[in-house]
Amino acid sequence: MTYDLARLAAHGFIERDRGTHRYRLTADGLRIATFLTKLNDRILAPGLARVTATAPPAQQRWASFERVLAALCADAQLAS
Repeated sequence: MTYDLARLAAHGFIERDRGTHRYRLTADGLRIATFLTKLNDRILAPGLARVTATAPPAQQRWASFERVLAALCADAQLAS
């Protein structure tokens, strides 16, 4: 955990409160966390739900997921 916290702090996503063992999100860290949450909720979860509704072989599921993901990214106007 120390390694992960140090990496997040090095990238400027969190900062340590002096004299404590607490960390606080920076403005950039909050933006990244919000973006990743929205990405999961709007793109990844719906894409995986569409793919796993029927259960073809794993290789076909992955190809299907990539197609659905590309379509969802296009709908959301994101680069895939």
